[in-house]
Amino acid sequence: MSKSILNNLEKNAQILVKSRKDLMKYSKDEVMIKGQIELEAEGFTKPLLYKSISELKRISVPLITRYTEIALKDNQNEEVTEEIQLLQHQILILEKAIQIKQKQNRQLSHNMERNFIDHPFISSSSPNEETLKKQRKKDGSLEVHKTGFRNMYYNNSNGSLLLPTDARNMLGVFKLWEQKGKNQSFEFSFNELLKCVQVEAIGGEYNNLFDSLSNLGQTSIVMEEFFDAEAKKRMRTKIHNPFQDMEIDRTTNTVSVTLSNNLHKNLLIGNVVPISISLFNDLASPTSRALYLILVNKAKDGELMLDVEQLLPHLGLHSSEKSKAYSHMQRAFEELQSFDVIQSFDIVRKERRIPVQVRFIPSDWLLQADSMDNQLQFNTPTLLG
Repeated sequence: MSKSILNNLEKNAQILVKSRKDLMKYSKDEVMIKGQIELEAEGFTKPLLYKSISELKRISVPLITRYTEIALKDNQNEEVTEEIQLLQHQILILEKAIQIKQKQNRQLSHNMERNFIDHPFISSSSPNEETLKKQRKKDGSLEVHKTGFRNMYYNNSNGSLLLPTDARNMLGVFKLWEQKGKNQSFEFSFNELLKCVQVEAIGGEYNNLFDSLSNLGQTSIVMEEFFDAEAKKRMRTKIHNPFQDMEIDRTTNTVSVTLSNNLHKNLLIGNVVPISISLFNDLASPTSRALYLILVNKAKDGELMLDVEQLLPHLGLHSSEKSKAYSHMQRAFEELQSFDVIQSFDIVRKERRIPVQVRFIPSDWLLQADSMDNQLQFNTPTLLG
């Protein structure tokens, strides 16, 4: 648990306690006072909105436990009363942050070009370094034929697989492309991209972002069933870099990027699915994040039955034991159900043992949002403050 968060909560709770006392000097209207304090509490939520809902709930548990313990005491002196008030207002700030996060999780704020979900461009996990060393070529690059719902040839000059964190940064790049005029070539700063994907620019985030953008820029692919939105047909692409040119200046922490012709054309035409970046970040499991993209994409086409033998490699689950891969898959579906991305799912098993298919039902809000593409909110949810 972050000590800085707890210190901020306590400091801001003290401000709220004082505000309540000041308001009570001038009014006995408890409804008005309560509303004013709640409004003020929302203003203290900004640093908390970078945290996941599960983390916010973890922070609140010991505060609620302590509040319950001392609130039930018979003899409450002035010191105990003051602690109760502080705890009440710390819990209030956390509750407000959770409410805001829950709303943001239903705001479809970013777009992903669909071919990158149709094909297994993103992997949930990466093999360990020892395994990767064996797979890399003499020049250090990684060349893989990736299979899934649609197959692709994948080459990364850095010898790496692209992971859900890279997908998050792709979502940010596509968002900045939209905000900066939809040109094939454009520039942005590290700080702009982190803000766009709702990641706090602290610690080693700049180094992580550099590594991710470098991997995206060093990836070349052949998509075997690329959908050309202009021609409205699928075709096999030539080998190309989706991010045709990626120049990263570490001195100024700025990036100049040029999108490939196919990618730029499809983005302009709108061959995309809308994604909630807040929800994407909130999901605890990398497998859940990758699966979230797949389910949103499949739901858009009304494909609600997934073949497990295609799904597992598409997710890029690297496990020596099939049972572990099945377990990762099931837990990802369960997490997406808990976040109300899907209402339910059912695993169809062969001989009651081996999973062969998964049926899922998207949530009502996701279906409604998908049926109202022209009314979707494509602006990044604002972090209050």
